[in-house]
Order: sequence, then structure tokens, then C-alpha cells
Amino acid sequence: MAALPSVRLPFRARLVSLIVVLVAFDVVAVAAAYVLAHVAAGVAPLVVYQYEHLFWSLGFDIVPLWPVLLVGTPLVLVCQSLFGYRMTLRDARDENALGSEPDSVPGTRDKIGRNETAQRLRNRVERLAHMAEMSPPDVTVLDAETPNSFVASRPGEQTLFATTALVDRLDDRELDAVLAHELAHLKNGDAFVMTAAAFLPTVSGRFIRALGGVLRHSALLSWFLADSDEDDSSWAGNGQFSLAVFLFAFAAIPVTATLYLASTACYRLLSRIREYAADAGGVAICGSPAALASALETLTDDQRPDRDIRTAETGVRELCVVPHAIALNEQTPPEGRAERLARRWQSVTERLLPGSHPDVDDRIAALAERQSALDQYKQP
Repeated sequence: MAALPSVRLPFRARLVSLIVVLVAFDVVAVAAAYVLAHVAAGVAPLVVYQYEHLFWSLGFDIVPLWPVLLVGTPLVLVCQSLFGYRMTLRDARDENALGSEPDSVPGTRDKIGRNETAQRLRNRVERLAHMAEMSPPDVTVLDAETPNSFVASRPGEQTLFATTALVDRLDDRELDAVLAHELAHLKNGDAFVMTAAAFLPTVSGRFIRALGGVLRHSALLSWFLADSDEDDSSWAGNGQFSLAVFLFAFAAIPVTATLYLASTACYRLLSRIREYAADAGGVAICGSPAALASALETLTDDQRPDRDIRTAETGVRELCVVPHAIALNEQTPPEGRAERLARRWQSVTERLLPGSHPDVDDRIAALAERQSALDQYKQP
């Protein structure tokens, strides 16, 4: 039976440090929600024209912060464990999952063939999991043109995702190596950590996009940007509501954007650290560093497009074996200045944030060293 190598103390120390930082972000997130809830209540009287009550709730002595932190932080941790896993599965299965059950997808011969592929993949994963002395995870095949794979985990539930393109692109040795890499994530326990850690960046990013979507329909913002391209459905007739939303956004966007950038940077640094350990663990299971190196070369050889491959949303991408979007993100030209500002924000943040994975050439070089050491060990 193959056993995973022991993880060196510096790696464990870095992993524990990042987990502590992630928990600290939970505390900060609860504090930020506490402040923004007061801001929302403070500007709410604008909507009903009760100006005498404007900003009354900004006196933070009404509800003290410390009991909110004591109750809110454990709740966020529970949400990370429960809903972070569900969000990851939902985001992945939105990409047309096939083969969740062998007979669940009726119809064309192509779909039947994909289900047969899913069953063969399950058998392969079960064999590798037996070699690694671990329980096999659930297996879901995503009908996508991008070759990729990842795992999501929470206590009692583990799921391995692989795209149909991955199965089609790799040979048997390479596919075993990639699946062993994913099983190593589960064996090391970092799949659960990463699934939970994805919650805060995902939620904060979606909150910013939702608030930005509301602002794009605001008559006040349209006037401020002199944006004649905006839809005529702007809330021009409800200036009070538009002003309240604008004031809330003035406080909420900087706070949430800072939380998003900081938590995403930590999340991606955690992702980078875990990849090297999973590469080593995958090699211990499949027994061939060269097979995993070959698989990485195959997966990235024609995946260096002219456009930025980092356009996938934060969450699933950081879990993948290579940092490519599961589904191609064909963006339409921006309509209006507000949408152009949103696109520019996305572009700037991607340049500021660290990459979610180590450079693939560095990973291949590390695997080549392992293969060389293994070959020398086998020589008489």
C-alpha cells in the first residue's frame, strides 16, 4: 500500500499560520457586518422621509460589538463548513454535471457515453483510494471543454470533480496521476480547509457585484457619471431610495472590497502552498513523478491563451489542479461607464492579487527532481 510522505514542519507551520489568519478574517468579517448593519439602519429613514431619525443607529452602544463577535464568529465558521461546501458543489454543477448517477441522464448516445465515462472514472478512483488506504470520494464528471479537476470536502462528505475534457485528453498513467493528486488533497485534509476558506472571498465578491448591480440602476449614479448609456429603468422616480443606496454603498464598497482583497490573497496563498504537498502525495499514491509531470504539461501545453485565463470566479478555480476556468468566460462588451468601471475593478484586482497556483514549470521541475531521485534509488 502506498503511504503519503510526512509533511515537513515548515509546511505545517505555514499552513497553520494561514488557517489562523483565515479565522481572524472571520472575526473581521463579523465586525464589518456589524458596522454596515448600523450604516444601513442609519440611512433607512431616507426611504420613508423620516429625516429626524437619520443616522440615529450609528450610536454603536445600542448593541455592543463583543457579544456579536462571540456569537457571529462561530456562526461564520459553521457557514464556512456547511455552505462553503454546498456553494462549491453548486458552482461546479452549474457547469453541466453529468453522471451524478449512472442512469440519471437519459437521452443521446453522447450523454450515455459520458455516463459510462463517469462510471469508469469512479472505478479508477476507487482503485487509487484503496492504494492510498482511504475511503473513496463521490465522483462527478463535468461536461466541459477545459481539462481540469478538483475536490471539495467537509466532515463526512467528499466529492471529486473531473471534466470530460480531462478524461479525453490524458492517457491512463497521466489520468491516474491527476486523480492521485486530488486524493492527496483529501488525505492531507487541506481540501476541507480550502473548501471552507473559499466561503468568505466568494460571499464578499458576490456582495460587491450585487451592490454594483443595484448602483448601475441608480439614477443618482447615472447622473454622477453622466452615463447616458444606462437603461431607462433607473430609479429616477425614487430619489430618496437612490440616495440611501448610494450612501450605504459609499461605506460598504470600500469595507467589503478591502475584506475581499485580503481574504482572497490569503486564500490563494493557501492554495499555492497546498499544491506542492498534493503533488508529493499524488506521487506517493501513483508511484510516478514523471506521469504527473507529463499530465501537467499536457494540461497546460495549449492552455496559455492570449486572454487572461484567470477570469474564472474566485472559489472553484483555487481548488483546481491547474488554474484554468472550468467553463470559458466569453465576456460581452461593457455597456455604459458603470460597467466599464466594474470591468476595470476586476482587472486591477487580478493584477494586485497573487496567483492561485505555483508556476507549472516550478511544479514540473520539482517532480523531475523526484523522478531523478527515484531512478537513482532503483539503480543497483
